[in-house]
Amino acid sequence: MPTDTTATNLAKVREWEEAFNHDIDRMVHELYAPDANLGGAVMGHEKFLKFERRVLAAAPKREMRVKQTHVAGDTVVVEAILVDPDKGADWKIPFCAVLTFADGKIVRDQTYADFSQWPGMG
Repeated sequence: MPTDTTATNLAKVREWEEAFNHDIDRMVHELYAPDANLGGAVMGHEKFLKFERRVLAAAPKREMRVKQTHVAGDTVVVEAILVDPDKGADWKIPFCAVLTFADGKIVRDQTYADFSQWPGMG
């Protein structure tokens, strides 16, 4: 049976997916700790938001679709895909995000993917 922490963290992952798809300001400010470690770097909310806005400008219809989640303590491993209908119905980037939570916020986001084709990365 899931613990309260497990249920809370899984609910946060659903919020993360929804906010990524519809409200990046909320995603960054409400779901990530201000000093979250993102792939080995701490960039703060404003720099993170600037990056996400650049991606959104390059791919306004981009979307994340969570396929599976796996919980281990305060960490949720998320298997998902990124899609962009402007690039075609079959275009997608599979990825895995290892999200660590503390006090209801993402404090570490280690995402693994081949982002070489992801808009706004250049």
